[in-house]
Amino acid sequence: MIPSFTQRRAGLVAGLLAVVLLFVGFQVAPQADGFLQQLVRQLNRFYAATFPEKSYLHLDKTVYAAGETVWLKAYVVQAGNHRPDTLSRVLYVDLLSPDQVLVRQQLLRLRNGTATGDILLPDTLVQGRYTVRAYTNWMRNTSPDYFYNQQIMVWHTPLDAVAPAIGERRTRVSGKTAAARLTVQFFPEGGNLVSGLESTIGFKAVDANGQGVDVTGTIKDGRGRDVVAFKSQHAGMGRFQLKPEPGQTYQATVRQSGGAFLTTPLPTALPTGFTMKVMELKDQIQVYIQRQAGTGAAAAEAITLVAHVRGQVAYAGQGQVGAGTTFSARIPKSRFQTGVAHFTLFDSQNQARCERLAFVGATTPDLRITLQPDKARYAPREKVTLRVAVADAEGKPMAGQFSLAVNNAQLVPASMEQRTIRSYLLLTSELRGTVEEPGYYFTNPTYDTNLALDNLMLTQGWRRFVWKELLANRLGNYPYPLEQSLSVSGQVMNGQLLGSKETPAANATVLLLRFGGENQLMTTTTDSAGRFFFSGFAEQDTSRLLVRVQPQKGLRNPIVRLDQKVAEGTKDLPTIPLEVGSAEEVAYLRSSKRQQVMERQYSPDGKRILLQNVDVRGRREVADGRRLYSRADAVVRTADIPAANSYTNILQLIQGRVAGVQVTGSPTNMSVVIRGVNSFSGNNSPLFIIDGVQTDASIVNSIPVQDVESVEILKGASAAIYGSRGGNGVIAIFTKRGNPNYDPANDPYAASPIGMATYALPRYYPTREFYQPPYQKPGAQLPPDDTRSATLFWAPQIVTDANGQATITFYTSDIGGEYRLSLEGLTNNGLPGTGYGTLVVTGK
Repeated sequence: MIPSFTQRRAGLVAGLLAVVLLFVGFQVAPQADGFLQQLVRQLNRFYAATFPEKSYLHLDKTVYAAGETVWLKAYVVQAGNHRPDTLSRVLYVDLLSPDQVLVRQQLLRLRNGTATGDILLPDTLVQGRYTVRAYTNWMRNTSPDYFYNQQIMVWHTPLDAVAPAIGERRTRVSGKTAAARLTVQFFPEGGNLVSGLESTIGFKAVDANGQGVDVTGTIKDGRGRDVVAFKSQHAGMGRFQLKPEPGQTYQATVRQSGGAFLTTPLPTALPTGFTMKVMELKDQIQVYIQRQAGTGAAAAEAITLVAHVRGQVAYAGQGQVGAGTTFSARIPKSRFQTGVAHFTLFDSQNQARCERLAFVGATTPDLRITLQPDKARYAPREKVTLRVAVADAEGKPMAGQFSLAVNNAQLVPASMEQRTIRSYLLLTSELRGTVEEPGYYFTNPTYDTNLALDNLMLTQGWRRFVWKELLANRLGNYPYPLEQSLSVSGQVMNGQLLGSKETPAANATVLLLRFGGENQLMTTTTDSAGRFFFSGFAEQDTSRLLVRVQPQKGLRNPIVRLDQKVAEGTKDLPTIPLEVGSAEEVAYLRSSKRQQVMERQYSPDGKRILLQNVDVRGRREVADGRRLYSRADAVVRTADIPAANSYTNILQLIQGRVAGVQVTGSPTNMSVVIRGVNSFSGNNSPLFIIDGVQTDASIVNSIPVQDVESVEILKGASAAIYGSRGGNGVIAIFTKRGNPNYDPANDPYAASPIGMATYALPRYYPTREFYQPPYQKPGAQLPPDDTRSATLFWAPQIVTDANGQATITFYTSDIGGEYRLSLEGLTNNGLPGTGYGTLVVTGK
C-alpha cells in the first residue's frame, strides 16, 4: 500500500522543523516571552510545513511568429534559499491564449531542479499576447500568483496585408477602448493613516491596460486648502508625507500628462492606532513606531516586532511605546538575506496592527558573468568558441547551471531583457500582480532606482499567510501532493440521499488498474479528507488507468473525482497594446518565414506536421494486449445476456452458464470453483485476472456488471500459460474501459460510472534539440541558405565547473548583423545571475 500524502508530509515536516527551529533559536532574543517564542515557532513551522517553491523559465526570446518554437530552460528552486534541489520532480508548462484558454501543456521531468523544453507554436494561432506559465503540483496549493507567468508576443499577420504599412504604425488596444482610463490607489505605510501622526503615503497610477502612467497631483483637506503636492517617479508610482488632522478628510486631484484627470478621496484617518516607518540605511534597517492613544493619558503599550525574509527570521523583539514617544529598532543588514523583507507590528493583545515590505540588498552585486567570444567579428558559417566564466561578487569561481540565447539585436529588442532570473527570484515572485520592467531596479542601482524600488514595496504588498490563521496553527489546505514522479490523485466523496450534501469518504480503499505494456494493480487508502495519491509512474509513453473504490460498509454511491492537471486561473496580467503593421513586425515575419522554410527542409524535427482542429472520421482498431493466451475454453459476453446489468456481480452473472464452473454463496460474498482441478494446498480458488492484472475475489465481487465487457474461463492445459498460479484454473474479466478500442459514445452506462474513473496518464515531454546546420560533419547535407537569425543559437544545458568555467561552440549563419548573447542561471548554492555579450557577423 502506498503511504498517504499526509503521512509522508508529516515525516518531512518533522525533519525540516527541527532544523529550522535550531537555526532560528540563535536569532531570538533571550528575554523573549511566550508570545514571541510562539510567533517565531509558528512562522518557521509554516515555512517548514508548506515548503514553498518557485519556478522560472528562461525563454530564448519573448517575441515569436506563428509556426516558430519557444525554446525554454526551467528552473525550480526552494523559495527560501533558491537552491535547485526541491522535492518536486514534475513541472507543468502551459501556453495560454490571449483569452487565457489552454493551448498547450507539457510535463517536464526535473533533474536537480532544472529541465529543458520547447513549445511548437501552431501556425494557426491568431495574433496576440500569449502567456507561458510554469508551476509544480505542490505550488497549486497556494495562489496562482506564485506561478511563473511570462507574456510573449505571437505575430501572425499575413505579409501582404502589412507590407504597405512599412514605416507606419497602427495601434490596436485589445479588449479596451483607445481612451485611457486613469486609476490611482493610495497606500499608507504600515497600513493605516492615524490622526496626529505623520505617515508616508505611496501611490500608484495606471491606465486602462494596467500600465503605470506619469501623473502629478495635489492633496486638499476638507476646507479645500492645498496640503501637499506630489509627482510620480517611475511606472506611475511615487510618495508624499501627510500628517492628518483630527476630524479632517482629504482628497487627491490627479492629472495625467496626456490630460486625463480624476478626483478621489484618501483613506480615512483612524482616531487611534499605530504607524510604522521602515528606512534602509547603509549598514542597517531603521524601524520607527508611533502610537496614538486618543484623548486622555494612556499608559505605554507593549508591542512586538518581527521581520523575516525568504522564510528566515531576521529580527524578533519587544518593547513599549506610549503617546508622544517613538519606539525604534536598528537591525543590522547582515541578518537579512537579499530579497523582500516582511515587517509586522503586534499590539499588546497579540494582534497584527502594521505591516510593511522593504527590499533589503538592492545594491548587492550580481554574479560576475563573462561571455568572451574568441573573435569580435565572424564571417558567415564560421565557428564561434564562447568561453563562459562565472564568479561571485568577491571573484570566487562558482559552479552552476545556465542557459544561453543568441539573438539578432535588430529583430529582438534589448528591452526584452527586463525580466531576468535574478529580478524574478528576488523580487517579482514575492509581489502581488505584475511588476513593470523589474530589471530597472537592478541594472544600475542608484538613489533614484532604490527610491523607486521602495515605492514598489509600498504599493504592491503581498504575503503567503494570514497571521491570525498562522498563530492558531491553521496552516491552510494542501490537497495537491508533492510529485516526485508522474502521479494520479483525487478525492472520494460519499454520495448521500437526495437533498443532502456529499461528504469526504475517509479510509476508503482505492484501487488503480494500469493497462499497457506492464499491467499493474495498486491500492491505497483515502485520508480524513477522502483524498488519495498514486505515484511512481516514470514512463515516456502514456498509460490507461482505471481508478475504482472498493465497496465497504457505510460507503454509499461513492464518487471519484480525479485532480485535473491544469491549474485554474493565472495572474492578472496587464493588457498591452498590440503594434500591428509596424516595420519591426514586418521584418520579423519575413525573417521567420525564411527560417521556418529552411528548418522544415533540413532539421530532423522539421518534417513533423502539427495538426490543429482535425476531424477524424475513421477508426482504427488497436490491438488488445490484455491477454497472454490466444483462446479461452469459455467466453461469456455481457452484451449477449438479456438484462445483464440487473445482476449483482460478475460471479452471479456466470453462475450456471459455464459447464464445470461452480459458483456458491450470497450475492455479496460469492466464491467460485472450477471442477476438475486438484489443489495440494487445499485452496481450490481459481486465479482472477482483471484486464491482465492479477487480483482477488473480493475485488471481482465489487465490479459492477455494466462495466464488464466479457468473462473468459481457462481450464487445465489452457491455464498452464500462467504457471502454478493457474493450477486451479483462471477467470479473466475484461472491462469496457480497459479495452483500447472502447468508445464511451456507444456505451449507455459511460456517463455516470459509480465509484470509478478513467484517466490517460500523460507522459513526460521529449524535448527537441535546437537545429543548427552540421557544419562540423564532413559531407553532411547543408542548406543553400542558412537563415537562422532571430534566435541564432540556443544552449539550455551549460554547466560551469569548479573553476566557474564552461566552453560553448556554435556556427554563425548567412545573416549578418549584431547578435546579443544572453546567459542566465543559478549557482549550486542558489545565487541567480545574468550575463550579456555581443558578436558581429559580416554579411555575404
